[in-house]
Amino acid sequence: MPEVSIDSLTLKNFGPYYGEHTIDFTAVDEKCGILVGGRNGAGKTHLLRALYLAVVGKTGIGDLKNVETGNDATRFMFDRALNRKAAAEGQETTAFSITISQRDAKGAGARKATLVREIRHRQNSEAIWTSYAFKSESNERIDDESVMQKLRDSFLPRHLARFFFFDAERSQNFNLGQDDIVEGISRILGLWTYGELEGDLRQLIQQKIPKVFDSKAGASASTKLAEISGRIVTAEGTLQALRKDLCALELNERETHAELGEVEDKLSTMGAVDPEKLEQFQTRRGQISQAKGEMVTKVSESWEAAIPVALLGGFRGELHSYLQQEEKRREWDTSKSAVEPKIPQVKRDVFDGVPASYTLHPDFQKFYAERLEEALRKMFHPPPEGMSGSVFVTDRSDISAQIRARLLSAGANLSGLVEICTKLDKFESEARELDPQIRQLSQNTTALLEGGKLHTKRGELTSQLAQIESHRSELKGKIRDLEVSLAELRREETNLSEQAQKGERGQSIAVRAAVYREAVAEIKSRAATQLRKSISQQVGELWVEITERGREFKGIEFDNHWTCSLVRNDGKRTLWEDTNASAGQRQVRLLAFYEALRRLARLVPPLVVDTPLGRLDKEVKNAVLDRLYLSGHQSIILATDSEIDPDGPLFDHVKDRLARVYTLHPHGEEDSPDYEVRIGNDYFGRKL
Repeated sequence: MPEVSIDSLTLKNFGPYYGEHTIDFTAVDEKCGILVGGRNGAGKTHLLRALYLAVVGKTGIGDLKNVETGNDATRFMFDRALNRKAAAEGQETTAFSITISQRDAKGAGARKATLVREIRHRQNSEAIWTSYAFKSESNERIDDESVMQKLRDSFLPRHLARFFFFDAERSQNFNLGQDDIVEGISRILGLWTYGELEGDLRQLIQQKIPKVFDSKAGASASTKLAEISGRIVTAEGTLQALRKDLCALELNERETHAELGEVEDKLSTMGAVDPEKLEQFQTRRGQISQAKGEMVTKVSESWEAAIPVALLGGFRGELHSYLQQEEKRREWDTSKSAVEPKIPQVKRDVFDGVPASYTLHPDFQKFYAERLEEALRKMFHPPPEGMSGSVFVTDRSDISAQIRARLLSAGANLSGLVEICTKLDKFESEARELDPQIRQLSQNTTALLEGGKLHTKRGELTSQLAQIESHRSELKGKIRDLEVSLAELRREETNLSEQAQKGERGQSIAVRAAVYREAVAEIKSRAATQLRKSISQQVGELWVEITERGREFKGIEFDNHWTCSLVRNDGKRTLWEDTNASAGQRQVRLLAFYEALRRLARLVPPLVVDTPLGRLDKEVKNAVLDRLYLSGHQSIILATDSEIDPDGPLFDHVKDRLARVYTLHPHGEEDSPDYEVRIGNDYFGRKL
């Protein structure tokens, strides 16, 4: 199975880590253990969080909150993750960069990927995450989130990180039966693939096959096919009858054309008079006479009005202007004669007979009477400009307006006189040509009578041909529509045939898919049972051996809901929750479960564990380190000096399996902006 390792982590301005820090996790001489020491509050948990967030990304925040429940002092709060000293300096960015490598079981075929997470913190709003990645083979930056997630999952999927990056003390009480835990176990063991395949097959049977093969329509396709076939037979019979009618009609048309040709030949050889032509000549002669009469009338009007006016020459404008002056004179005279006689009466109406309280002094009354008379006279004084001194052309304004209109329009009538005379000459010429033709056609009565008969016959034949043409067009339209309808019916017949065959194929495929789904479900069930037995066996052996409970128990079993039971030596089973196991024994069971999962996983992940030995007795610490934490592949252990004493026998026992050691050294007050962590290349002073 491929093995996944963390090569390095770079973190910047995260929690107590001020500035940029890079930690090397690569193996040395095939030794894969990494021991990171630090007292309580030194930053070990923040290092575990940084590793998890660097791998998982933004969704890891919710995972950490779900695991790290408790009060505000211990619960993970990402909005406070920016280093205080960096924030005081005005910096606002936290960053992680993690390099992951993957090798096959023989240590060959290594490939690497670097995941980078940059987080810009903002006050009173959510932080902004920017993620990108690099692959070792191309060194090309990947910014697409979906591509980056696929790259991450090919190295270290989220469900692996959730299990194997953990705080041993906090995780010991989690419930293996929780849905997300069961899903994670299923993914780690590869059972999720069977579940996805089973779901895909179920969806194929219930949705895709009915949709693709249209099963419902296929069920009734045979009935519809019979109906369509009957309609096709009827349409083909009707079409055949219409085509026969069209052939007979076209034969009749050819015979009528032949008869019409004979009539035309007689008309041309006998010299028969065409009554229609005579009628056309006579009609045109009447139109010419009528037009000539109208034109003569227009010419007479021009001679009577337009020409005399045109002879006035430049006097037309003077006469027009003088007529307007006379009109102004008449308007002024009319206004004056209407107002001036009424002035004395208006003065009497205003000043006579008023009540005593409103009577004016004689001087005042005289003053206002004069002003009133002056105001009334201003209605027609002074006379308007351009008014004639007297009237001598006409005494009425309407007649004056008619004369002025004639003066303006007479020129237009005169300009069209030449055109009218030209047309009149053309009509005279055409009339002279028509008159002898009309006389000649009217005198030959025998030819006129014979021509009338032939022309009547020609008219009947022409009308008959028009009816035949109309009927033929109608028949052709019906045939065309019927051919289109028949083609549509045949297409529908083809579609129904295909649909019926398709429905039969869909039924066959659905049956095979159902068989496959049942087989997958059976394989999944058997694989789950077998893997659960393997996990139970390995967890039981590890737990019994490490806790030294072999005198009472011979193993552990998990049912299909991952409910745990202890198997006694006499074969009886006791639920785990009823055994009142100590905190250390619960922790050993959890660690043994993780180790079993790691042994059976499709990818062998690195183990990152915080507080690894906090609840364990001295007697079991060696066994846990030997059998669980340092049993093979990469393990990153975050411990205090009370768990692994740098000067004690436990450190001496494991140092030969450690590739690197580090110590986290905090400086300053923990809650002050000066608090930060320095990373030393030793374990509380001890070096490898």
